[in-house]
Amino acid sequence: MKNNYDDCLTRLLKDEGGYTNDKSDSGGPTNFGITLSDYRKYINSRGTAEDVRRMSVDQAKAIYRSKYWDALNCDNLPSGVDYTCFDYGVNSGLGRPRKALQRFKSLSGSNLINAINDERTAFLKAIGVGKNARFLKGWLNRVSRVRAHSLELARSNVSAGPVVATAGIGLSAYLSHFWHNHEYFVLGGGVIAAIGVGYLIHKLINKGKNG
Repeated sequence: MKNNYDDCLTRLLKDEGGYTNDKSDSGGPTNFGITLSDYRKYINSRGTAEDVRRMSVDQAKAIYRSKYWDALNCDNLPSGVDYTCFDYGVNSGLGRPRKALQRFKSLSGSNLINAINDERTAFLKAIGVGKNARFLKGWLNRVSRVRAHSLELARSNVSAGPVVATAGIGLSAYLSHFWHNHEYFVLGGGVIAAIGVGYLIHKLINKGKNG
């Protein structure tokens, strides 16, 4: 089973930054992107601005895991799609990535990642006007970074593939196992899928001939 959370969180925390207490920010005291309100909900109901400032990375990690990663069921999303939805949810609320997954449910792999990030870009451009105009460039740069690493995660998962088939395993069982773990990560549609199946059949036949 994949475990992308630590990698995705590390990247997200770099974008969220450290402690701030900007009077123009309705979130108030914030650290690692975690507001005082969330600190009180998940860590200590009587927490103060100083508690937020001194918050540990492990505390932030626990909050992000519960409030966003698990809430979006990211462990069960394809590699790359998990990071795209996680960062989108943190930045713009859980509703948007959930709706995007439904809207683009016919897509997979890089097509799905690009579709969600395209939608996110359009949304940010729509709200990045007036007093928000000064934030737009940073928002769009963040989406570009998320898109790039999400596509990298998706490619890495596809290229890894199964290394050795268990001795004696049947063709149908082996292919079922392979596609169960990779059904969402096939890039390029039916052509690559067909090549992948052909390659697996070839390897299994040769294995049988060679004993």
